[in-house]
Amino acid sequence: MKDAIVLILSYSSSPNIEIRTIKEVNLKGGTVLDGFPSIGLINAIASGCFVHSLKNELVAVLDSLAFPALSVIYNGTPNFPARIYANENLKLAFLISELNLDQSMYYYVSKTILQWAKKNECELVISAAGMPTEISNSSAKKSKIQDIYAVASTKKAQEKLEKAEIVQLSSGSVTGIPALLLNEGSWMNFDVIVLLTKVIKDVSDFRAAAAISEAVMKLLPDASCDINSLIKEAEIIEKNLREARLEQPNSGSNVYR
Repeated sequence: MKDAIVLILSYSSSPNIEIRTIKEVNLKGGTVLDGFPSIGLINAIASGCFVHSLKNELVAVLDSLAFPALSVIYNGTPNFPARIYANENLKLAFLISELNLDQSMYYYVSKTILQWAKKNECELVISAAGMPTEISNSSAKKSKIQDIYAVASTKKAQEKLEKAEIVQLSSGSVTGIPALLLNEGSWMNFDVIVLLTKVIKDVSDFRAAAAISEAVMKLLPDASCDINSLIKEAEIIEKNLREARLEQPNSGSNVYR
């Protein structure tokens, strides 16, 4: 690995999040897909599916003194627990993380994502969140793919949803990192879309991630995710995420299936 170019994003009286650039890429006009787990694993699994399905390069890693001390081993190689992959041809970037962050870090992570997106001249950030529901497991199995809703930070982003024929949420709430991305995106007049799907009791998050992935492909026709293999991949991803969390001291208040 070549010497990394270091960009430190600092906030007064707050933890530094360091972005170590491995490779400069041209992502002008592109999209960043947020894969940081916050409330559930939906966006982490969906982002991981696109990384596995597309030809991507590792272009940066994120680090902070506030992050748990963790190295994630894949195929015998150590990895930082927060990474950025990119496909320069498709102008797509994917954030992948196994971190079990305390909720106090959500604000700084969301700011970092948006600042990195702006620095690389991206035009859109897509994230995802789950909506708890009382629907039973048996009822959920009647439909192959779950319903998707969405909310956008700007009028331009709302038009993207209309073009993709994705139903927009008229009222409700969003939590976690996706909520902060929406708020900050609205404040900055930067396009952020958060895709929402129901989180069903006793149903693995892969089901919701499959629905999210299909919605992403409607918004980004050049992106591809192997939905059929997502079930198998998700089982591995969920296992790795759970094992990583067992090694981290701060379990937070999140509950993962």
